[in-house]
Amino acid sequence: MAKKSGTGVIVGRFQVVELNKVHKKLIGQVVKRHEKVAVFLGSNPAPSDMNPIDLLFRLDLIDEAYGEKIEVAEMPDLPDDRIWSQELDRRILELRPEGSVTIYGTREGFTERYSGRYTTEILEVSEDEMPELLDAKDEWDVPSFRAGMMYAAMRRFPTVYPTVDIAVMDEEMEKVLLARKENETKYRFPGGFADPSDDSFEMSAIRELMEECGDIEVDNLIYLGSAAIEDWRYRDSADGIITHLYLCTHQTGEPEAQDDIAEVKWFDFKKVREDMFVPEHRILFQMLKAFLEEITE
Repeated sequence: MAKKSGTGVIVGRFQVVELNKVHKKLIGQVVKRHEKVAVFLGSNPAPSDMNPIDLLFRLDLIDEAYGEKIEVAEMPDLPDDRIWSQELDRRILELRPEGSVTIYGTREGFTERYSGRYTTEILEVSEDEMPELLDAKDEWDVPSFRAGMMYAAMRRFPTVYPTVDIAVMDEEMEKVLLARKENETKYRFPGGFADPSDDSFEMSAIRELMEECGDIEVDNLIYLGSAAIEDWRYRDSADGIITHLYLCTHQTGEPEAQDDIAEVKWFDFKKVREDMFVPEHRILFQMLKAFLEEITE
């Protein structure tokens, strides 16, 4: 038997009720090769039928089977594959890997995305090897709970998640306030999901603006329209987002990046281009541009 060396990193979602014999076979191959083994579980911040099982349950899934033999960590989904690769490399370094690092993943969804510093190897799996999905057990245990969550997610009607986005402009309507999130290079309008505790979408818009841009005062809130958003978090999912775009004017207070926003910045609207925005907000930029052109005619 070849001597173990270096660190093996497995990247996957493991959205399953239980680890089956194929999972254990593939993980076992990595364990036999390396002194240190880590599993990074892909996670998505948006609930969907593509990601029915919560991260904590999947952490338990690996821990139940391997305990301290394998380190388990989260690897969040990101819209930019290059930045995702850099973030994965950073998280691997945080685990203090031993020797050289080899990253393992399945052919679909991994090799096309990763462009980082480490060597990669495909874990080959044929469809014939994969067992059918197990039915939930009669007794109430964690695998049964995973099965129930998956069943519920797959059986429900597709969901439209309502969001709000806000175009904040100065009183002269010459400058617009845009935001940028961490791990993104493009800008967006401040905004987020409507909350069941909000009394209206207008309240949602003001709340999200304060959460992301700090203690500022705005006036003249105007509803510009709604649009379906091709949000990357719901890619290949039956679920989706429809957002409501609002326009308002800044009165007082200095905008400051808060919550999940890394930067807020004023731009001369005449110099703003569509390609400065994240793809999902380009349609909103066109809506705002059309409205401003209409009122200035």
